[in-house]
Amino acid sequence: MTRARWSDVGAAAMVVAIAIGISTVSRSPQPHPVLSHSGAEQPISETRPLALFIGDSYTAGESSAELSYACRAAVLMGWLCALSAVGGTGYISGGPANRWDDPYTGESSSFIERIPHLSAQYDPDLVLLDGGRNDAFAPRTYVFEETVSTLGEVYRAWPRAQIVFIRPRLLADPGDDLGMTDEFMAHLRAEPAAKGVIFIDPISTLTGTDTSELLAPDKLHPNARGEQRILTSLIAALQSQQLGPSS
Repeated sequence: MTRARWSDVGAAAMVVAIAIGISTVSRSPQPHPVLSHSGAEQPISETRPLALFIGDSYTAGESSAELSYACRAAVLMGWLCALSAVGGTGYISGGPANRWDDPYTGESSSFIERIPHLSAQYDPDLVLLDGGRNDAFAPRTYVFEETVSTLGEVYRAWPRAQIVFIRPRLLADPGDDLGMTDEFMAHLRAEPAAKGVIFIDPISTLTGTDTSELLAPDKLHPNARGEQRILTSLIAALQSQQLGPSS
C-alpha cells in the first residue's frame, strides 16, 4: 500500500486520531481520596502498571482513546493506558522521508521522533509499538534501519520498561506481512537493540478467515466488530507472553 493511499484513508478515518499525550495518566503514583478509620480523607497511590502504546490510526481506533482496542486491552490486563496514535505515521512514515502538515495535528512525525516528547511526559512500565502499516512504500533496508533505531531509542528513553513489538498487519488481509517478512522479523529479533523485546503477531490469527464484515466502509480499517476481534487476539497474545492475568 502506498503512503499516499494510507494517509488519505487515515485522514478520512482518524487523522485527528489520538494526538500525542492525550492521556493524562503517568506512571507516577496517582492519589485517590479514601476514608480512614477516623473518617478523614487520605490519599492512596495508584500501583497499576502504565502501558504506553505508540501507533497509527489502527491503534487510535474509530472513536475515543478509551474505546480503542489498545486502551481496552490495557484495562483488561490491569494496566493504566497512555496512547500516542496518529494516522498515517509509522517507523518511517510521517518522518523526514515523507513529512506532511495536517490541519489538526500540525507537522507529522515518525515514531522515533515522538519519543523525546513522550519520555518527558511518561515513565511507562510497558511500551507497545503498534505500527509499520504505513511503511510499505519504503525500501526494506531503510524500514529495517529505522525500526532498529526506534527500538534503541525506546530502550534509551525507558530502560526499565518492557518493550512489546506488535507485528503490523491489516484486518482486510491478515496474511499480508506488509513487507515485514519472516526473514525481516528474524533479523530484527537478532539485533542487539531487540534484546529482551517481546514480539507478538495478534492479527495473523485471523489469516484464512473472511474478515469482510469486520471492516469499516473504507474496507481497510476495522469497524467496531473488527476492533473487538483485534482486542481478543491482542489480549491472547499478551497473555501468552505472561504479561498479564491468565484469565
